[in-house]
Parts: sequence; C-alpha cells; structure tokens
Amino acid sequence: MKDDIKYKLGRNIKIERIRKDITQEQFAELIDMSVSYVSKLEQGLTSPTALALYKMSCVLDVPMEEFFKGISKL
Repeated sequence: MKDDIKYKLGRNIKIERIRKDITQEQFAELIDMSVSYVSKLEQGLTSPTALALYKMSCVLDVPMEEFFKGISKL
C-alpha cells in the first residue's frame, strides 16, 4: 500500500509538470533538486519531503492537495 501511494503521488506530480510543459531538467532546476531525484519521485521510487512538495506546488502553481488526488485515506 505504501508503494502504491508513492506511485500515485509521483504520477500526479508528473501530470502537473507535463501540464505546465516543463521538462524534468527544468523542473529539477526550478525546485533546486537533481534530475535523478525528480525521476525517482515520478516513478514512485522515493517520497518527497514537505519542503519539496511546497516548492513543487509553488513552481507548478497548484495546491499541494492536487498531488494527492486519487489517493485514498489509510
């Protein structure tokens, strides 16, 4: 279940990034993270910190809640 949450979270972040027509490289630079981190995040292989989520929501201009869309409560 935990892996499913990471996968859905990463997928939602990727959807928003693509919606804004931002490459992984551009996104990584804008949130001050590595491209490797962004890639692993979008694949559901790692979980973002609260600070990383905040930066992403600012860069993508979406509320943080949007990243959790479709993820059911535990």
